Amino acid sequence: MPTNLSAILALGLVVTLCGCGGGGGGQKPANTGITVPPPTSNQDNSKPPWNSFADQIQDPSNLNQLAAEFETDEYDAMGALAMINASSAYARGASGAGVTVGVIDSGVYEEHIEFTQGGGDKVEYAGSDYSSGNPRSDDAIGHGTLVAGVVAANKDGFEVSSGVNMHGVAFDASILAYEIPLGSGGGPYDPIEVEQINFSDDNYFANRFTTMADQVDIINLSFGFSGVITSYTATQVESAFGLTIDALAQQNKSRGERSIFVFSAGNAWNDLDEFDNLVDATSPELMPGLPYLFPELKDHMLAVAAVDDSGEIAFYSNHCGVAADYCLVAPGGGDGNGNGNVETHERIWGPTPPEADGEVGAHYYGGAIGTSFAAPVVSGSLALLKQMFPTVGNHELAARLLTTANKTGIYSDSSIYGQGLLDLDAATRPVGALGVASGNNLNSGLSDIAVNTISVAGAGLGSSLVSALQGHNMALFDQQGFPFLRDASQLVQQSQPSLAASRLQHHEQQLSSGVRLQLGKNSNLIDHQGSGLQSDYLALQFGSQPNAYASDQNTIDRFMGINANPGWFFGVYADAFVTPNFNSDDSSFAAPWLNFARHGWSSGGAMNLGLGKFRVGMFEGSQFKHSGAGDLLTGPSENHSHGSLLEYALWSPAFSINFQRGFISEEESLLGASLGTNLGKLQDSGTDFFGLNGHVQFNSTWQGIFAVYLGATQSGLVENRGLFNVDKSISSNSWSLGLNSSPDWQTDDRLSISLHQPLRVQSGQGSLQLATGRTIDRQVTYETIDFDLQPQGREQQLELLYQFKLGDFSAATRVEYTYQPQHNLNNPSYGVIEFSLFKAFTR
Repeated sequence: MPTNLSAILALGLVVTLCGCGGGGGGQKPANTGITVPPPTSNQDNSKPPWNSFADQIQDPSNLNQLAAEFETDEYDAMGALAMINASSAYARGASGAGVTVGVIDSGVYEEHIEFTQGGGDKVEYAGSDYSSGNPRSDDAIGHGTLVAGVVAANKDGFEVSSGVNMHGVAFDASILAYEIPLGSGGGPYDPIEVEQINFSDDNYFANRFTTMADQVDIINLSFGFSGVITSYTATQVESAFGLTIDALAQQNKSRGERSIFVFSAGNAWNDLDEFDNLVDATSPELMPGLPYLFPELKDHMLAVAAVDDSGEIAFYSNHCGVAADYCLVAPGGGDGNGNGNVETHERIWGPTPPEADGEVGAHYYGGAIGTSFAAPVVSGSLALLKQMFPTVGNHELAARLLTTANKTGIYSDSSIYGQGLLDLDAATRPVGALGVASGNNLNSGLSDIAVNTISVAGAGLGSSLVSALQGHNMALFDQQGFPFLRDASQLVQQSQPSLAASRLQHHEQQLSSGVRLQLGKNSNLIDHQGSGLQSDYLALQFGSQPNAYASDQNTIDRFMGINANPGWFFGVYADAFVTPNFNSDDSSFAAPWLNFARHGWSSGGAMNLGLGKFRVGMFEGSQFKHSGAGDLLTGPSENHSHGSLLEYALWSPAFSINFQRGFISEEESLLGASLGTNLGKLQDSGTDFFGLNGHVQFNSTWQGIFAVYLGATQSGLVENRGLFNVDKSISSNSWSLGLNSSPDWQTDDRLSISLHQPLRVQSGQGSLQLATGRTIDRQVTYETIDFDLQPQGREQQLELLYQFKLGDFSAATRVEYTYQPQHNLNNPSYGVIEFSLFKAFTR
């Protein structure tokens, strides 16, 4: 036992005690008139709606509602939680579960209901310095019991209206206590003379600090020596406390593994020394001030000053002063209304042992003020962060409380408030914009998520990627390197072309010169949801006679198009069995890969070979034209594609069939998908495809139409250049069936029914590396997801379209049902009923 233990002061004063006993009484009333009923339950029934913080993908939309559910009478009763916005941390899943906080103090009355967990106990001991000469008693451990309660008292749901009840900041955390006898701190202020500290005293503290640091990450110390840090030199302190400083420095550990020591700043403001002079308490006392003299301690030591319930510095609290860099303030009770009395609501409340005449096993509570009770508010807050971010370095947890503290208004005065008022809402949400790790180490920096996404259009590759990523989370990092989990499917920015028949006004006319003229106008002026716009288009076929083949062999037709799908000059489109307004997908009977070049130009011709026609065409373009407001980072790709298409067409009035072979090269994209720069390097990808389409004439009114296409894509992805990889060869297909009729009752009316499967990947494997978190030394951890590119679902679009004339207007009624949209089993099927009316082109 060191000779100077009497100088160790508990930095808080319990000003009111109240208690009750079960059974026949034993209650000692307090002057507040508050009584405590016998406890009936220790069950916490108000947990968040997920099992752990790791299960929480992001802030729920009803975060404020969830936070309000934690703001109970029990929450308010402790007197600190509302001011530090603790409910927001609870709503995000933080409770301190799995974290143990060290408390070096007078001891803990572990039998209290606030520390029991079912039939067990959340308090364990690392050691005790009580002896027969200085025995442990319930009175002696009162200070430590209240301190431990502020950290981790249970959340059990009792209502304050029926008695005193509270819960700690980290109500699911555990306590590891080391008992040391504490002095009262009474009498004139008497600064310690460090020259009187001997080796035994120094070794005593070094041993206790090391014992605790070897077992827990957070250690609360609500005691200290009298004497403001600015009264001493580094040489004096190192000579007296060299072993203690070494123990605090923890040089045998990495920065991230060093335990955080949380010291109360001291209660010397307004104190008088033995000469009745006011103490200069503009800085913390000796122990909490050590990092000022020894900067190597700043990483993992915090000094905590106290504010009262008004939020201003408490009348007794030392200021942060020279410790401003590592000091912050937290509620510690005080005279907030300035009336000269510390009233019930102005105190910090917590569990205490029973009084001497109290019934054994009773459960008491006390109201107190002091930086002793501000420090455990910070220690409990660190426990919440440790639970939420278990792989983040301890020094980063301490720094986060400092950087996220409220620095507005009066808290901008760092000489008093240091880094500001503790704010758990700010500490538990991302600091700055979330980003993606640029490499294997967070020190390499973060990149915007926009350059880490896969932008896809349509249901081809995008459907496979979305399905593969469902159920997986990825870690994004805030500007301090703290990981936040997000749904991994957010990596895929998927857009679907806006091709509804009502939005694409199509008109065609066979001119006397033999020219077949097709014009289209997009009625949309706004790019809805980033889906891209199909520009107004022009398609011309020279010398074309739809549905008829000239008897003269070797006659040549020509065609050209601007912003027209190249497939409209081939097969059933060229023969006018199908027009772009046949159904909502204006190209459902064309090879689906041609959509990648629909915004651009196409040109070619056809030669009559007697038994059929041979058609050939070339094209170049991109899939969409964006509106001026379009977001090129998250919208569809602007990458260009080019290629050619060959067709041999056989036709008769009763039956036609068209054999197609084509090739399309996509620049820096793959099946309409483009990669963010961090995911990989895409060069040109090429797709060879084969297909056939045609018609069957059932009678003079009804005809059937069919199309089927198969493609093989050679990926242009450069191996080992990013986080995303796919097979070199990927196969895909699409098909369509349709019925077309001109009803007898109206010459210009048209009825069509179609069933269509959009482009779907049939085979291929892929892999994607997802960041899942980080290590204490800021190394990024990754998980590799292997997936089948073939989606589990199969989208099918069933559509009925009836078009008719209303005077000079064209009208259409469309009924559509889409099954497993985007080829995703989990996407709900949906139906659409639409009526459209637009002015017809003048002939």
